[in-house]
Formats: sequence, C-alpha cells, structure tokens
Amino acid sequence: MTKMCLFYPNPSGHARSDPILSTVCAADHVHTFYGPQNFHPNTTNEQLRNTNPQYSTSPFIENQSLYWHPSIYQVTEDANGQIVHTRVNDLDSSPYYRWNKNTLPETVEFPQGFRMIAYSNSPGAVTGGEAGENLLVECCDFLPNGEEDCTSTTGNPLIFPTKTCGFLGIAFAMPTCWDESKGIGTNDPFSHVAYTTDGSVTGPCPAGFNKRIPQIQLFVRITNYKGGKYQLSDGSDVFHVDFMNGWQENTLQNVIDNCELTGVPGYNPPCDCTQFLTENTNTAPAVCDSDVKQYIVNEETEVVNVLPRGTCIGADLIEKSWTQDPPFAATDCHGNNPPSPGPPGNDDENDDETDDGENDDGENDDGEGPEECADSMLEFKAGKKLRLCQDWVAAKPGQRCQKPGVSEHCPVTCEAPDMCEENSRRKFVPEEVGKLRSCTWVAKNVSERCGLIDMCNTCRETCLGHEECTNFEE
Repeated sequence: MTKMCLFYPNPSGHARSDPILSTVCAADHVHTFYGPQNFHPNTTNEQLRNTNPQYSTSPFIENQSLYWHPSIYQVTEDANGQIVHTRVNDLDSSPYYRWNKNTLPETVEFPQGFRMIAYSNSPGAVTGGEAGENLLVECCDFLPNGEEDCTSTTGNPLIFPTKTCGFLGIAFAMPTCWDESKGIGTNDPFSHVAYTTDGSVTGPCPAGFNKRIPQIQLFVRITNYKGGKYQLSDGSDVFHVDFMNGWQENTLQNVIDNCELTGVPGYNPPCDCTQFLTENTNTAPAVCDSDVKQYIVNEETEVVNVLPRGTCIGADLIEKSWTQDPPFAATDCHGNNPPSPGPPGNDDENDDETDDGENDDGENDDGEGPEECADSMLEFKAGKKLRLCQDWVAAKPGQRCQKPGVSEHCPVTCEAPDMCEENSRRKFVPEEVGKLRSCTWVAKNVSERCGLIDMCNTCRETCLGHEECTNFEE
C-alpha cells in the first residue's frame, strides 16, 4: 500500500454551489470546498486545473482538484427559544490518496474532466476504511506527551458526539474502481465508479470495472469542537463527498508509477510521494461570505434560523463574471476589507477619489503624503503558519506580496507606498496577547490596544494620531 497525504490548512469557501449537479442555479444545500477558490457552479475541470495557485488552498501546485462536502452547522437556541444554525468555519482537511500499483486491474490517474460523488450509504460504502467500516467519526483530545486520546464511531449514519474535544475528525473514502466504458462522470457522477467487493483498497473490483483509480479518503477536522448539537446542511445523517479532477495531466500517473511501496502493511502506512510535487508556498485564505454574496449567490449562510435549501429555490445564481482566477478581494472576513471590484459593468465608484478621501496617488486632499512608512513587526497568519515581513515575505517579495493582505501588512518590503496608511488585513499576534487578533479587535478598545507594541505600524488607520501610538521601529 502507498499513501499520499495532502494537508489543506483551511477551506477555500462555503456556498450553496455544486459544480457537478447544479451548474445553472443554486444547489440544494450549502457546501464547504477545499482547493481552488473557483467553486462557482459554472466551473469546469479545465478552469480548476488552470487556477493560479495563489487562489487555491491546495498544498501542491500540480493538484488543483476541488473537493467538497455538505457544510456543518452547530445548532443552538437564542434567548427567545428560536433555533440558530451557525456554520462551522474552523476547519482543515486532508485528502489521503491510497493505491497499490502491484494489484490488478492497474491503477491509473483520474482522466481529464473526471468527477464523482459518493455517499456514506452508497452500495459498498459501508466496509473498508480505518476500522473495517468506511465512515469514521473520532473525538480527540491531546495528551501531555503529544499523543491523541480518541473515542470514535464507525459506519453510517453520521453521528456527531455531544461532548467537547480538542478536534472532531470525519473520514470518508470514495470508490476505487472505474468502468472506463461509462465515461468520466459528466452526466452521471455515480455509476461509473464502484467500491471493491470487500471495501478494501486492493480488493476485487466488480465485474465490468476494468480500471482502478487511487482511493481518495477525505478527512475533515473541526478544531476546538464544542459539543452539543450539530447537523449537516442538507438536514440528513448521510455524509457525502464530491470530487472534480484538477490534476495536471500525467502528474498523478508519474507519482503512481514511481513512488515505491513502503512495505508497511495495513491501511495507514507512512505518508509518502509528495517529493514528486511542487509545494504551494502561497496558499489562499477562505473566500469571505461578502464575496460569495457578490459573485455567486447573494444569501446568508453563516448564521441562519432556517438552513437555505432547495435546488433552484431561493436566491438566484449570479452569472459567472470571470474565466480563470476569481476576483475576490476581501481578506479579513469579519473586519475591514477593501471593496471587491465588482462584476464588469458595475462601476459605481468615483475613479478620481477613494472612499477614504485620498486621491489615487496616495496623498491626502491637502497634498501631504504620509510622513513615514514601516512594515509591521508582528507575526501574521499565512496559511497555517505565522510569518514575518522581514524574512518570509522578504525572501520572495515578488510572489508573496501578491497574496491578499500581505502588502498592507508589509508595505515597505512589498514596495507599496499606497498601503502606508492602511490597516493590516491579516490576522496577527500582538506580543502582549500571544493570540491571533485583527484590527477590528484593536478598534474595539483604541485607547488601550493602540499602545501595544508596534500596533501603530499594524493598524495604521485605526491608531492614526493616537497619543500612545509610537513607531516602535525607531
């Protein structure tokens, strides 16, 4: 057995979109996506494959496949006893690829245009996987020695535990047998694939399924799981995973052919094979709901009393206004964001003056520019890591300054003088706090928080002119 592990630090976004089943109108329910930010319903495999890596959460450039599942909601009651559904956003994911190139029929890469959907109650989906049954739910806490202490349930239906835990993991594997004569799933994303007769990766394929494809097991994690009541966006207890192939042609086949077997038996040999791929060092954040509402479907999906449901029911699908890289501009989904440019033909803004009263040359209306400019010295979040302007950005400014929000945090390194009076759009770590915060947090207590170390070089607009704000680079 060979296993390749692809870690996605965050979703690419959430929307009532389904590029496989509903390409012309809103989908039946909200989905959570991983991979390219190209998750408008009218998206093709070719557009996924050609996505610029900076618009994708994929950890490797050669794989711009799109994976999605029904969004997960926490269910509570407000003070008036009304039901409130709050979408879970604190997620990461690991698509695990498994295969054995020595088992017949041969294992081949996903052909161009390939797509498939699998449900936890699909024929053959109940066996195999982590513990003899495909669907796995585990509630885990971290022990002092770094090990995990987990309790788990296996098999359909999906059961959300009511207790709290450090993280909740949901794992579900897709079929590994492909009937080449039935095509690539364009009109029917179900019947061209099947599980092996015993559910294992290397088990026999049903009659007529003449090819193997790598097994994709999508492992989704909810960090800091709060317990209580949760449900899927479609209201069911059946989990499902959708996949649209975005691999560069011949790349996955090269991995399958040339990555050697580990020799370790069982379902979970060590992760391997990513040495054949190119790391994406500029992964994207999740698309903000404000951009989803402007460019895909204009409806609330994060906190709702009633889950938005029904194919082609409710808010209309917004016609897609881009062909390759999406136009999304928001970077701090709950704070200050630059306005999105809007679809073509919606230019309502004055081209001669910006919203903050400054002209296009960055000078104030009185003709005086900013007196000084400095990068923030605070660590900021990029993907799943904390970075600094002075080392990580400075090492590759031409590439990393293009990542949304980096030039606002690092205007000197990015040679972006027009950002010298702007707030950082990134989440950062104040030294006195030790946790991720944003300029929105600073604005809630300007008198105290603008005096924190280097806050004047981080939340420049919020702290402008504050008497306790000092340029700590001096």
